[in-house]
Amino acid sequence: MMPFGFLADIVLIVLLVATLIYVLKLSRRLAELRQDRQSFEGLITTFAKATADAQRSVAELRQGAEGIGRDLSGRIERGQSVVGELQHSADDLKMLINRAETAAGKLEAAIGASRQMATQPTRPAEPSQRQPEPPAPEQNPQDPQTRALLSALGRIR
Repeated sequence: MMPFGFLADIVLIVLLVATLIYVLKLSRRLAELRQDRQSFEGLITTFAKATADAQRSVAELRQGAEGIGRDLSGRIERGQSVVGELQHSADDLKMLINRAETAAGKLEAAIGASRQMATQPTRPAEPSQRQPEPPAPEQNPQDPQTRALLSALGRIR
């Protein structure tokens, strides 16, 4: 039989070989892990740069949007003031049209009356039958509508 020391040495050799194989496998895995760690660190660096670029781009977009918003607000305000002015001008034009229609109606009535008088036989009127002449138009009209009409015409020029 083999002495006990020799058997212990064989068991110890087998265990050392198994440990050596396990250490070699572990060393390979650690080398792969180091290589993957370097790749991962590069990926993290790239991701950090991309995040910083995205934040910078978002800040630039905000600034651009704020500038465009201010410009748009200014244009809206100008458009609203133009609409207000146009509404005021439209109101003035409506008043002018109404005054013109009234004047046209009076003119048509006067023309009709003058034509009617022209078709009647003319005979000399006695001084007591003469109709009084209409008053001359005033140089400074006191009628508020007339003043408003003249004011609107002055603004249009």
